[in-house]
Amino acid sequence: MDHPQKLMPLPRGAGKALASVSILGFLLSLVLPALFPEAENLWGVPLALVVLVWSIPLMFALLRGEPWAFVLALAALVFITDSSFRARSWADKSVDAQVLARGAIWLGCGAIGALKVYSNRKMFSHGTVLCTAGLIGMFGLSALWSPTPSYTLQSAVAYSWMFLFGLAAAAVLSEKQFLLAMLIGCGLIVLPSLAIAPFADGFAPPSPGSTGEVGRLRGLTDHPIPLAETATLFTFACVFLRAMLTGWGVRMILGLAAMAGLLTAALTLSRLPPLAMLTACLLFFAYRKGGGVLLVPTLIVCGGTALTMESVAGFANLLPTDVVEIFARSGSSSEILSMSGRLEIWNYVLDLVGEAPLLGHGHASGMVVLKDFVGWKITHAHNLYLQALLYGGVVGAVLLSGIIITQLRVFMLDPRPVRDILFLYLLLKGITEQSILSNMPSGTVALWMVTVGMTALTRGQGALPLAGVSGVAPLTRA
Repeated sequence: MDHPQKLMPLPRGAGKALASVSILGFLLSLVLPALFPEAENLWGVPLALVVLVWSIPLMFALLRGEPWAFVLALAALVFITDSSFRARSWADKSVDAQVLARGAIWLGCGAIGALKVYSNRKMFSHGTVLCTAGLIGMFGLSALWSPTPSYTLQSAVAYSWMFLFGLAAAAVLSEKQFLLAMLIGCGLIVLPSLAIAPFADGFAPPSPGSTGEVGRLRGLTDHPIPLAETATLFTFACVFLRAMLTGWGVRMILGLAAMAGLLTAALTLSRLPPLAMLTACLLFFAYRKGGGVLLVPTLIVCGGTALTMESVAGFANLLPTDVVEIFARSGSSSEILSMSGRLEIWNYVLDLVGEAPLLGHGHASGMVVLKDFVGWKITHAHNLYLQALLYGGVVGAVLLSGIIITQLRVFMLDPRPVRDILFLYLLLKGITEQSILSNMPSGTVALWMVTVGMTALTRGQGALPLAGVSGVAPLTRA
């Protein structure tokens, strides 16, 4: 049986033709800044064309299904999506070079995913993929009633690009290669962020309207929480790659890198991402070793620990105030008891959900529907499950539940560490953050889409026979 990469041969001479056109375009672009020296927007045109020229071999390799190309593309997707080099409001929708770069890589990856749909068509028979496609389809449809229709549609299109690329990547990458892409993409954010920690909190000034950033490392992101999430994923990739490799030198480097990731997460002062990852690992290994016998007590222990560390609301009358304050960044027990203000946000969101219970207010509409929240500026519900209800109503929540149930079913029938721990982490992180339902897709969304594809490729779950999943031998490449 031929590998899918042989299903789409490239036209003869296509590479030389495209490269020639791109080089000619680059030479012509050098003239533009000279002709219009006051037009600063034109200064980046030559650089953009250089990137285009160098991306041509990568695009051809992606079309052929080369794993190394998907590793680099996924790493670049994560890095460009999550890094931030300018101070900007969370609700700022202005266009600049950074926004254009994100749009370009989203479009490029989406195009590759679209071209691979036919060869990966059997994935669409799996419930997880169908529910994910349905949820993204509803994102786009909700533009009809969203107060921000153009922004809603843009987000839905971006989600669809990441979805298609995630399926294409899952058909090619092994779990080890997936971890390598995660390590590179997240490492390009984490390591520079840690390097500046002794000198500054971030590369750019704080974002207008941002809260809770004083003394917290945000590095190459626009807020400490995304950096904590990226550092947690980086640490996860380092630890699991270290377990898969045998060379002592590489294992030592990965061990040091994992410690750097943990230190970065600690400097952000964000508690939930590392706690959610630790809990996800405990749940996975408890289930794989002992099934439900160990899973139930592990759930109880982890749930109790999370409740104690994140809220302590039920123990407010039992624990002294000074003990509660140990877990507070501000030193105030009220921060812990209100879950850093999230309880106020959730009560407000629940009222909004009641106003549009069936279809919600429209995907990515938080900038408008949450603008009257009193206290500080918010653009999302700070909870994955409430966000699904707020944006998609009962219909959106049912579709999200379908994704969760089908992915959990595959986990329970055939547990795979990288795929399932990452998915469990996203669910747990969703307790206090929007997680995989961002207003615009994050790098974490791109990683989630790969797990969706890997779920569909699991043997015996209604999909392909298949390649690239840990524990299953990949198809022989011709």
